[in-house]
Amino acid sequence: MNRNANIQKAKHFRFLRSVFWLGFSAFGGPQMHLPYFQKRLVEKKKYITQEELIEINAFCSILPGPSTTQTITAIGLKLGGPILAFFTLLAWALPGALIVTLFALSPNFLQSQQLQNIEACVAGFLIYAVYSMFKWMKPTKLNIAIFVFGGIGGFLFRSPWIFPIGVIISAAVSAWLVTDNAPIQRKASLPIKWRNLTIFITIFAVVGLTGLFLTKYKTESKLLKPLILFENTYRMGALSFGGGNVLAAMTVEQYVHHKKRMSLDELNTGIGLVQALPGPNFNLAVYTNTIAMKNNGAGIGGQLLGSLIGLIAVFMPGTLLVLFAFPIWERLKNSVYLQRSISGIFAMSVGFILTAALIINQNFIINLNKVNNPTQFWIQIFVCFATVGMLMSKKVPTPFIVIFAIILGWLIP
Repeated sequence: MNRNANIQKAKHFRFLRSVFWLGFSAFGGPQMHLPYFQKRLVEKKKYITQEELIEINAFCSILPGPSTTQTITAIGLKLGGPILAFFTLLAWALPGALIVTLFALSPNFLQSQQLQNIEACVAGFLIYAVYSMFKWMKPTKLNIAIFVFGGIGGFLFRSPWIFPIGVIISAAVSAWLVTDNAPIQRKASLPIKWRNLTIFITIFAVVGLTGLFLTKYKTESKLLKPLILFENTYRMGALSFGGGNVLAAMTVEQYVHHKKRMSLDELNTGIGLVQALPGPNFNLAVYTNTIAMKNNGAGIGGQLLGSLIGLIAVFMPGTLLVLFAFPIWERLKNSVYLQRSISGIFAMSVGFILTAALIINQNFIINLNKVNNPTQFWIQIFVCFATVGMLMSKKVPTPFIVIFAIILGWLIP
């Protein structure tokens, strides 16, 4: 018995080590995370199958919060229960959060010159993401239609509601139009922990009422500031359908317009920063709360507290939802109609990767046309296509691609 337990612990440790490496190497935003998960957790390490990854991602796509973070947390839950899920979340989010904190504390650590090629690098990441994820889809006419309409629709109608609406429509259409009977696989299900839902609702209610009470204070004292930031961040994390872009929009309203906690330039710096760093884009909350504490006159200790508040509050609601809802999904997925809907949900998810690629590359082309220096123009074109080439070769680790772009920006102003 002890031998089996030790073997299981060793497997869990190797899994966490893989997740920690992903936290350091998964550049390109949530649109690139699934290809990274597939490459390292499915192909290389074989912790789960490709079908299981698609199913888990389909489940997380219908929840509010950071879907790729919830996906990897759910993988940890499936492999080792709630404790492994918690450490999986830490291993995934902590590397990026630490880097974001370092930048927030030392904003001049890297100048804009060194980061000038990052946008070209991210554009290349997303081109590769569309290519690699499209190959995962079942090549049916329905799935291709969902992919195209989802990608173009998301590009044309840039509303935060397009994501949940698209997922629901694609699930319903697939369940209705797919005629082949998906095999029902009866598997042992995890027990449903109703206390996780109770905790989620309780915290949401408490922080909401606290926030409502504290709004009566016209000025936020230094003593109340951390509590107010926790309430704001938890609420945004619980209501963010559509990922990091929706969180960024909420942050503009809550931290720039409603409460003058930072300038729009400071927030834009944070948004650009998390796009250029590995790990979840929800680490934006780490940056914004650190800056908010700094602008409130807090020292290094207070700023680190703000960073910790951002890390805990933004990821807690989504994690509690996963811990509660995933066992229910494991039971419901035995339904033929739900199994039919999974391929449609996944096709819509890939469609939204196309949306992100179109938006990012459109901005990249617009900014590229503003470059007056011909040398810099061709360097950014080179960085974009070199990124795609290196990713397709599967021989160059992702961090080295980003480091290459930063060094090039340092060598050639």
